Amino acid sequence: MALDEEAYAATLHGEPLALTPKEFAILACLLRAAGRPVASRDLFEAVWGEEANAQSNNTVMVHIRHLRKKLAAIDSSQEFVETVWGVGYKLG
Repeated sequence: MALDEEAYAATLHGEPLALTPKEFAILACLLRAAGRPVASRDLFEAVWGEEANAQSNNTVMVHIRHLRKKLAAIDSSQEFVETVWGVGYKLG
């Protein structure tokens, strides 16, 4: 997986990913974490730029689901965004 934040381009196995700005930002946060889990609250605050609230976890979950679907359309042999139960998400 490759991400060029300046060019706003993401690829998986050389195939371009058509990501929304929020999906792109989530992927960038997870890549910066280098395999460490990122809490849903931290993702929300980094991507949306506001304090997390009661609905923020659901918002992140929906965007993660869409991101996973787009990644799986290119390569369904593995789960790229893993859920770390009770912690958050990480790239696998």
